[in-house]
Amino acid sequence: MGRILTEELLDKIDQYLKGELSEQERLSFEKLLQEDEQLQEDVIIQKQLFAMHGTSTTDISSNETDFEAIALLKEKLKTDEYLRLSNKIRTIGNENRISNGKPRKRKTHYLNYFIAASVTIFFATLFFFNSESSLESYYSENVNWENLPSFIDKGNALDNFTKGEIAFKKKEYKSAILSFENIETTNELYPYSLMYIGASYDVLNENEKALDYFNKLSQLTEFEEHTKGFWYQLLIHLKLDNKEKANEISKIILKDKNNYNYQETLNMKL
Repeated sequence: MGRILTEELLDKIDQYLKGELSEQERLSFEKLLQEDEQLQEDVIIQKQLFAMHGTSTTDISSNETDFEAIALLKEKLKTDEYLRLSNKIRTIGNENRISNGKPRKRKTHYLNYFIAASVTIFFATLFFFNSESSLESYYSENVNWENLPSFIDKGNALDNFTKGEIAFKKKEYKSAILSFENIETTNELYPYSLMYIGASYDVLNENEKALDYFNKLSQLTEFEEHTKGFWYQLLIHLKLDNKEKANEISKIILKDKNNYNYQETLNMKL
């Protein structure tokens, strides 16, 4: 919206929170609140600031927008909104600087307190958001499809596996899938084709298909590295933030210390 927080607006927020507005002014302000998301954040921050300094405020939890619950903001904020809030804090700070060699008067100190509260709430919210997204962070930290086994040097340049692997490395995932799907189940490279197909679907965000192929891999018990299929399924469930499914797969992996990435799974502490 590009609105700058002014002393006048702060006064209006203060009066609203302290119950000093007339009935008509209050209704008008609350109507504006419903339409202005940035103002909602300003009110939340100011209310938190009052709480930090022991200043009592009126009960506004009955309003259509529940400003009492900071959790609402935590659930609502996304990365771009964090940036917007951060920019807003920075803008307030710039407005607060000395202008023409003269310090701002009246509520300069008050604006400084507001900035401090903004920063505190901003990083508290960021911490909450990151902790809630820890499953996806596990995925990001552990996924690395570049490390899939390579057989380019061992195969003919025209065979399906080699063509699929070359396409995969070129990030041409749909073409890679088409090549790998032509690998016969009797081919010794068939299990590896399942890895590449699942990885391709993962990158393409076709997660259910990725899970299907990784499950097929985990069922090839005669294949020495079949337990990689469990690990890859775990990664997808982490990516999808599906804690229940992630726990189910992790329990399978943790049944045997010889299973692929047993220790990494243990360290996740799901």
